Amino acid sequence: MELQLLRTRHPPEIFLQQLIELLQSEGVNISSKEFHSRIDKLPGDDRLLLAVEGELLYGYAHLRIAHDLIDSDTAVVVSVVVREDRRRHGIGSLLVAAAETWARQSGRSRLLLRTDVVRTGAHAFFVALGYEGSSTQLEFIRHLSD
Repeated sequence: MELQLLRTRHPPEIFLQQLIELLQSEGVNISSKEFHSRIDKLPGDDRLLLAVEGELLYGYAHLRIAHDLIDSDTAVVVSVVVREDRRRHGIGSLLVAAAETWARQSGRSRLLLRTDVVRTGAHAFFVALGYEGSSTQLEFIRHLSD
């Protein structure tokens, strides 16, 4: 088998559970029902790139076009995750390269990658691909109850 990249709005059924498990392996607490709900609610321009070999999912990238007053020429990689046992096999590089192609095809001149401050391995990976750190931001959250 050979690695393939699938660009899709709705992942094929065979990969849905694997996507959930991949997210859970990264600490995302998500049920199957919640995952399906989130997929259904994604903005229409969003795309998922799936790195697959046959029926096995090795990683994915979630892509989005920025629609705001500040970053109109920017595409965003919302997340990129590769199975831990498949890291350092070129899968992440392929996903990012495919994201760059998608961004250009979407008429964007920039691709923004975000990662958590504690994911230093991801930082080094993005720098190795030629990306530059552009800002440091803090996020603030308030959990709202009904």
